[in-house]
Amino acid sequence: VFCGPYPSPGKAADAVWTAIIPDAFPNYVYTWRLSDDGLYREDGRDDLTGKPIQPTLSGRWSREGAHMWLRQDSLPFLFDGMVIGNLYGGTLYFNGVARSRFCAARGETPPERCAEAPSVAMEQPVNRP
Repeated sequence: VFCGPYPSPGKAADAVWTAIIPDAFPNYVYTWRLSDDGLYREDGRDDLTGKPIQPTLSGRWSREGAHMWLRQDSLPFLFDGMVIGNLYGGTLYFNGVARSRFCAARGETPPERCAEAPSVAMEQPVNRP
């Protein structure tokens, strides 16, 4: 159960999350800098060399309770997931289609790995008849 204060647009100081997207973009690390105005910036780097892999991207973020999503402005990516404490994990969508799981940790250090289990944001039930 999430019991602490959490960032939401207009109500929190800037927050930094560092993410991995193992199925779609292995070996890359992404840093999201969320502003309290609902905007965010994303930088990506190669985890092995430290070199940038993309220009800085921008987008919008929103949060309702533990549910948080980030939508890029220039590309059709949507990160849809749940925040529990200092961890954020879920599903990355491209043009509305689930493409990868992702996980992020609050701060500048990425999580070591994402769970292999289906994401909390999966659209279809895993155990359907």
